Amino acid sequence: MTRITTSLSVVAVAAALALSGCAAEPDAGASPSPSATPAATAPTTAAPTAEPSAPSAERPTVDSISCDSMLDPEVDRQLRTADLIPFDKPWTQFDFTPTGAAIECPWGVEGSMESSKYFAWAALAEGEGAQFLALTAENGYTTTEDERGTWVVSTDPLPGDSAILVTDEWIAYAPTPDDISAILWTR
Repeated sequence: MTRITTSLSVVAVAAALALSGCAAEPDAGASPSPSATPAATAPTTAAPTAEPSAPSAERPTVDSISCDSMLDPEVDRQLRTADLIPFDKPWTQFDFTPTGAAIECPWGVEGSMESSKYFAWAALAEGEGAQFLALTAENGYTTTEDERGTWVVSTDPLPGDSAILVTDEWIAYAPTPDDISAILWTR
């Protein structure tokens, strides 16, 4: 539990540093983070809908992955209309390094030290899903399964925790379980 608390502090500081320079280049040396989403104060607007408005997209490669192509166009538009912008950053969740394409996309107000929406996605090679789930278990998380895959569940949920879904092919993070569908590469 101490590792999660310490890691959550690292996440908050890393997100703050990352978003403070949204227009600047990403910091390749950002500290690793577990799964918690940094809490934020967002502009008061309607929450983006995860209702798909576009068909699935071709999954990205290590060279082509980007926050700008991650989300359903309608969800992306709603976030940007709320003056939120994404910040591409390397995958750092649970100190797990996927071999395929992976990205974290905190969305925040330019100049803000916090993100208000957080999406992440990683392609998985064979066996990597089990490795990732083992790391989440080591950090005190449990799992539940449904027809979509394995959901990672915090035994001590924090406000603003995101939904984490793991399949044989990918890991996805979103603000809510319904928002997982907003990530085009989960379709």
